Amino acid sequence: MSLAQKTLGGFIWTFISIVGTKLSTLVVGIILARLLEPEAFGLAAMLYVFLEVSQVFVNSGFAHALIREKELIEEDKCTTFYSNLGASLLFYVLLYFSAPAIADFYVQPELVPLTRVMGLVLFAQAFTIVHSATLSNQLEFKKLSIAVTFSNIGAGIIAIIMAYRGFGVWAIGYKYLFTAVIKSVIFWVLNPWLPRKFIDKASFKKLFGFGSKLLLTDLLARLFNNVYKIIIGKAFSAATLGFYTQGQQYIQHLSQGAGTTLKKVTYPVLSKTNEEPSVLNEAYKKIVLASSFIIFPAILSMIVLAEPLLVTLVGEKWLPSVPFLQILGFGTLVQHLYVLNQNILKVQGRSDQFLKLEALAKVFTIVAIVIGIQFGIWGLLAAKVISDLITFVLSQFFVKSYLEFSGGPQIVQLLGIIGLCIPTIGLLVLITFFTEWNEPIKLLVGVVLAAVSYLAVTYFLKSPSLAYILELLEKRFPVVSKLVF
Repeated sequence: MSLAQKTLGGFIWTFISIVGTKLSTLVVGIILARLLEPEAFGLAAMLYVFLEVSQVFVNSGFAHALIREKELIEEDKCTTFYSNLGASLLFYVLLYFSAPAIADFYVQPELVPLTRVMGLVLFAQAFTIVHSATLSNQLEFKKLSIAVTFSNIGAGIIAIIMAYRGFGVWAIGYKYLFTAVIKSVIFWVLNPWLPRKFIDKASFKKLFGFGSKLLLTDLLARLFNNVYKIIIGKAFSAATLGFYTQGQQYIQHLSQGAGTTLKKVTYPVLSKTNEEPSVLNEAYKKIVLASSFIIFPAILSMIVLAEPLLVTLVGEKWLPSVPFLQILGFGTLVQHLYVLNQNILKVQGRSDQFLKLEALAKVFTIVAIVIGIQFGIWGLLAAKVISDLITFVLSQFFVKSYLEFSGGPQIVQLLGIIGLCIPTIGLLVLITFFTEWNEPIKLLVGVVLAAVSYLAVTYFLKSPSLAYILELLEKRFPVVSKLVF
């Protein structure tokens, strides 16, 4: 199977997984949003930073190191397994005894028991890191998709039942925990592996040598991905944080779904080409154009249709989330490109540059927060968007020495894709702001019209990005050959 076919196959299965996960999460989120109050979502969001930081240390960057290995040996897998298990025990103990301090920080006593229950997720994840990394290394995206999708569906059903029976924020907390537990069980069934050795010193040194730099990078990423939740939860209210997370989740389902797909697929696939610069350059260029061709119009359409979307899905009580979604949407336009640039540094073995990039990016984030908070919640969000755009530009400088398709030429082609979106966005503006239709009708007509008009414009103008997507699909689905221009 060729690299292009592996990339497409991996992308399709991972995309199915992401779509299944995001769709199930979206459906569950919609139902929970109708059953619960904004404060419940705000309370759960206050804990995410502490849980995600703990997860980074439990992983210790070993998963990235395993995926990068051309051949996995038993010593590496056993070392990763026991190291992660020991770290999970340590950090759960820390979370358990830190729970009162976390509750005091936010002045929310309910967070003490919630922290101790949600923290159990560390053990479930520690048991599956080797299984997940092994499947990624072997490009077994179908099995990964099954585990991720069904764990989210199962945990979602449990959460809905709990919310309906009046458990409040605990419905969200147990959904978070049971997602990891169910995924762990599925991984062990699909990839039945048991450690036969203990920690190997040479293996630990090798894996940690590469993974430690990525550990610091992941730590910075998790901290700063959640820093706005910390600030909003502390400076404003649980309800405001609830509106923020509700608006953010819809744009994240879209942008992170695509970004996660690209991150999971392109890292192991591009790792196979890191010794062939011409192949790497061509693969990178096509991935950038094809992914942007899909992501740009999707995000821009969601920004315009934000009010019909939220009113239709979760009701008018969530209308304050509309501007959150719209502002944050502009920053996510380039998120997938930043993920790709990160993967280029990883496949080149430059985890040191990866760390430097993340450190510099966070400096911009801190500056943006300090300035933005002076202007209240909206100034804070505007600062986040500016920080995201600057971070992407910064990443271009780091990958420039490894790629021909970067900088000016790439920007020109990306602006060209945005230009193709203009007719579609114009139609959506007319539907959203100049018709008397109710919100569900606006949403339905807008989604259909956006898809049809964008594909028609790009096909008529013979977009290179569309041509590449059709070429890839043609290799897997011959009937598509009739559409290739």
